[in-house]
Amino acid sequence: MTPATTPRGLAPALRSVAREGRRERARASPRRASASAQATTSSSSPGLREAKRALLEACEGTFRGSAASASERAAVEEAQVALEGFTYKSDADPDLDLEALAGRWRLRWTNANDVLSVLRLARDSLGAVQVGDIFQTFDARGSLTNEIRLGLAFLTQSAARDTEGGLALKVGARYERVDAGASKGATTKNDDAKKKPSPSRRTLALVFEEAKVTELRISDELELVFAPALLPRGAVNHRLLLALREAEARFDLSSAVAIGATPSSSVTKKKTGAPVGAYHVTYLDEDTLIGRANGAGGTFIFDRVA
Repeated sequence: MTPATTPRGLAPALRSVAREGRRERARASPRRASASAQATTSSSSPGLREAKRALLEACEGTFRGSAASASERAAVEEAQVALEGFTYKSDADPDLDLEALAGRWRLRWTNANDVLSVLRLARDSLGAVQVGDIFQTFDARGSLTNEIRLGLAFLTQSAARDTEGGLALKVGARYERVDAGASKGATTKNDDAKKKPSPSRRTLALVFEEAKVTELRISDELELVFAPALLPRGAVNHRLLLALREAEARFDLSSAVAIGATPSSSVTKKKTGAPVGAYHVTYLDEDTLIGRANGAGGTFIFDRVA
């Protein structure tokens, strides 16, 4: 039926149905779209897109920072600061949207010494050790998981990036946003009792709770040791292979320090520890996350994978 042959009165009805369909699709949009729309910074402006492109190009070829030269590190820092500037376009310190933060983020770059030492070990091991993807997963209710996938030659399946081979080392933590009024009324020593600036509303206090080694994927060669291809796989062999795959080693971190927390915060009340720094989210949009860790130190640049 063409517009010329559409009966009078039917065309307005069809348009009304189409509009209602669009409204239904909008109401059915996933929650992630809503969270992305509320992200700290929208990536729609040309200047912002160019700043993100420059940062990603600066990170390329540096093996997530482990092989970066001094000039490459300087280029990443310059591009990072330029992108972070879009977060602080005014003097006001914007709130951190925890719904937008929620998700799984994959590391693209870091200069944190503890992570770089692992990456360099793998780079210099001539394939004996592999470091696959490194993730940081947040939910909006105060839970955080750091994950690194490791592979060992001849013992595990390949832990190359974008694979789920090897094994996973996961560290679970709780976080809370630092109270912006925590230091209200505090004064500096040498500035005539001027108030210190309050902690940023984009700073998170962390307490690590538990580490575990899990998701072991043994190599085909090692699997043949337990279940030779020339022999039938009996119930014992099957149970052994299943037990290896589901094996999990847990380590309690209840005495870990609280990173960035004030002594009176709810995080430190639940676990012992002392404030030794902070995790400051300096940039966040629908697909890019930048955090700076005080105390332990280091910058972390992530892209969203889920």
